[in-house]
Amino acid sequence: MTPLQRAEKYDRLAFMFCKMGTTGLIVWLLTPPVFVLIVAVIAVLLYGYSFSLGLVRSRCFLRKPLLIMATWFVIAALDVFWIASTL
Repeated sequence: MTPLQRAEKYDRLAFMFCKMGTTGLIVWLLTPPVFVLIVAVIAVLLYGYSFSLGLVRSRCFLRKPLLIMATWFVIAALDVFWIASTL
């Protein structure tokens, strides 16, 4: 299996978490904020691994793995702040 095929495999998995996170963001009031945090962290890790394997374009709306990772990282940081401020 070539690295690009492995990257595409992880891209599919990361895209699934990206969709889950987006859904969680849309229905933020109905889902616990911890769900969005978990999904965001997993998406960042999976896109990071895909990028390290050679992925340069994703099926995600944002297309570029580094931009996707940055977006979900910011969302995760805001979510941590949100959770900490409500405790």
